[in-house]
Amino acid sequence: MKRKILIISSVPLVIFLLFCNDVKSIPVSSFIIIPAGINRTAYTNSSSVYKIESSDEDFTLPVSSNQQIISVKNQTEKTEILITAGDSPIPADSNLSKFLKNTPYLNTDKESILKAALKFKKSKDPIKDVSVFVYNHISDKKLGIPLLPASMILAGKAGDCTEHSILTVSLLRALGIPSRAVMGVILSEDFSGNKDVFVYHMWVEAVKDGRWILVDATRPYDFYPNRYIALAYHSLMTEMPSDYLQAISAIQDMKITFIK
Repeated sequence: MKRKILIISSVPLVIFLLFCNDVKSIPVSSFIIIPAGINRTAYTNSSSVYKIESSDEDFTLPVSSNQQIISVKNQTEKTEILITAGDSPIPADSNLSKFLKNTPYLNTDKESILKAALKFKKSKDPIKDVSVFVYNHISDKKLGIPLLPASMILAGKAGDCTEHSILTVSLLRALGIPSRAVMGVILSEDFSGNKDVFVYHMWVEAVKDGRWILVDATRPYDFYPNRYIALAYHSLMTEMPSDYLQAISAIQDMKITFIK
């Protein structure tokens, strides 16, 4: 096994990537980004504006249920994107069939997943109830587990944000609710002794009333959309799809500045 450690001096970002015959997924503790300009309003406002900078001239960010693009400036050896983050559900796609598909990691054809999903068939708010169930069911909150299929997560009851997200998408799709996994970073007041930092995170978007909404089973009762920055969607078809790897590569020297 080879370990590659990338330390970018211009940004306090450390990424540990483990390479072997099968590339292991990146745990929550893999990297930390210390943003500039953070103050208490980042934790009290319902929406926030951030400036994201990267030396990758092709660097992009998606529009998501909590993220809108204000402007993009492409300069020589630099891209600067201004975003607003907050609760901003976006219209669902016209064709949602791909967000209902089974994948090697979702196991929506497995008896255990179908049985677990049945509990929410008559729920008035199945998206919320599934996220609460996943939060309580994954009782062993541990970091660094390689990407696992949903049926194994259901049985093992252990994991971090990745496992919470995979199981949530699996159960929602088993219920016929279009959903997808989002990879990005989240602002944390305290993470591993570091104050006011962005850390790797995975969460979910699901369709409710014709719009994509943010769902986070790691904190189903109390989450703040303005603290999330979406970088890419994860297909959950393979462990590390190309767009996921491109996003990881692009943020190796990414800078985040809190504007307001």
